[in-house]
Amino acid sequence: MKQCDYCAKEISYHEMYCSKECEDNYTAYFAKRAKLQKLLSSLNILGTCSIGVGIFLYALHNIIGSMMIALGALAVGLITTFLPTPTDNIIRKFKLKKAVKYTRYFGFLLDTLGLGVLIFAITLF
Repeated sequence: MKQCDYCAKEISYHEMYCSKECEDNYTAYFAKRAKLQKLLSSLNILGTCSIGVGIFLYALHNIIGSMMIALGALAVGLITTFLPTPTDNIIRKFKLKKAVKYTRYFGFLLDTLGLGVLIFAITLF
């Protein structure tokens, strides 16, 4: 059987969604994603670069490197938690509802990492 593109319920081969609500949620998600794509991409790049630079700065100055890692991880984690944008391959594999849920879990893990590194940086003072 074929699955609904939003919630992964089994449907007939002649349909794409199990209900009008699923179809509306699916189209609203992609409209919102298209509108915010440039902003989210630039913030993700800045946060990821901050993590990378922080790793190298940690060898030179522990506090500055730790703070950059923490701020980068918190920024990317908060963006991923509150505005999840899973990749198209993950959406195709798990369907949209579950893919967004998994992406939020990943964002929560990044937030936890960021808070842990931030606490570590504060204890270095």
